[in-house]
Amino acid sequence: MEVHEGESIQKTIDSLEKGDTVKVFPGVYHEFLFVDKTHFTLSGVIVNGKWPILDGEGKLNDGVIGSGANFLIENFHIKNYKANGVMTQGAGNIIMRKLIVENTGIYGIYPTMGTNVLVEDTVSLGIADAAIYIGMCHNVDVRRNEVYGSVIGIEIENSTNVLIEGNTVYDNSAGIVAFALPGLPLKKVENVIIRKNFIFDNNHRNFAEPGALVAGVPPGIGIGVMAGDEVTIEGNIIRRNSFAGIGIGDNNLLPNSKSPDPDVEPNPDRNKILENVFIDNGVRKWNDIVSWLFYVIRIVFSGNPIPESPNGGKVGIFPDGYDVVASGKGKDNCLISPDAVTKIGTSSYGICNPKENTEKIKTMIGDPREGEAKSDARELGKQVFGAVCSGCHSMTIRTVGPPIREIQEKYKKDVFGVVSFASMPKKVREGFIEMPSQKYLGNEKLTAVSNYILNLKDEGAKGVAK
Repeated sequence: MEVHEGESIQKTIDSLEKGDTVKVFPGVYHEFLFVDKTHFTLSGVIVNGKWPILDGEGKLNDGVIGSGANFLIENFHIKNYKANGVMTQGAGNIIMRKLIVENTGIYGIYPTMGTNVLVEDTVSLGIADAAIYIGMCHNVDVRRNEVYGSVIGIEIENSTNVLIEGNTVYDNSAGIVAFALPGLPLKKVENVIIRKNFIFDNNHRNFAEPGALVAGVPPGIGIGVMAGDEVTIEGNIIRRNSFAGIGIGDNNLLPNSKSPDPDVEPNPDRNKILENVFIDNGVRKWNDIVSWLFYVIRIVFSGNPIPESPNGGKVGIFPDGYDVVASGKGKDNCLISPDAVTKIGTSSYGICNPKENTEKIKTMIGDPREGEAKSDARELGKQVFGAVCSGCHSMTIRTVGPPIREIQEKYKKDVFGVVSFASMPKKVREGFIEMPSQKYLGNEKLTAVSNYILNLKDEGAKGVAK
């Protein structure tokens, strides 16, 4: 089915069945697209260099949300949405490729709770949180993307089996990060390969919403690992990142990241820094100093403490920069050729096997049947929370939106109140991004997830419903 400028893409999607393809021709479309179908392709058609453009005009919340397995989206320019560019929710066997995403308020490309996810050959820029955000996914390839001008370039959060390869990552506050955060349904970052990426000049002023979790990320980090396990960093060119080429630490590094979640082991273990090229990391120029000043001012006015660096200084007060910065009490980490890099905090690190490499691993994508499987063990509310809400809400810490504990205190047992607000949200808190409307989920899912959130126990933020 074809769509041309002046016609509705969403009406066409709604008229089709699973297994169909929508071809969208060049033009500007001011729409939010929701694809709740399986085996579905949404394909832009590029004619004489002109792309189909989805433009939210700073009024619409999301560009595209897909919730069905075996969804492919390609060849779109998506811009000016208040929340996310392209998001998938609890869907497997996902392909996002040949996209341009710019100027979205939270995330650019955002698969969450998915299995078998491929993000390739995209460009993302001007994103106020993460340009590419891999949230609680399993079996993921992120390759040959260009990300720049954002707070975080590529973020892997609470995900396993992830390959980040061949990307160009520059002019962000931090380039590529792998974080294990407390208070979420999935509890770890594990088995991640970050290889053959060009990561340079990630010194951009941090422009995240003050008080949001990523607002605590200091400018100047090439690759960051927080509480991640079995992260292998290999074959990257890491250049001119003004604080650290690579930083590895526990989950106490960021302001307000502390949370008593016994299911999240807080230390980085079994991580490997193999052969990489380090050039001029830790060297600051005048524009880098301006970025750091903005960072310090934002942290101070948000009421958060400036975090400690591994050498005991405040990371916002111009510490010396290094190729490798390590902290925490992680075990069995290693660094190859330790005498070839400037480093601090690595005294407990061993020396990696010089013959070790990841050449045999070509992809992390697994059996397609895994991506189509649905868990009968998860009740609807928990599934919706993991796929939709967890990107912005944790139990006790602020990520993007307020912690769940605060929501529980405000609404008590008023499920209808939560459903009403989620359907028609309005800005009520200074310093917070306005919540996107979740009305598209429908009353059944909204009621289920509202019940789940209001009855979520705070037993160490374990994410277990009563």
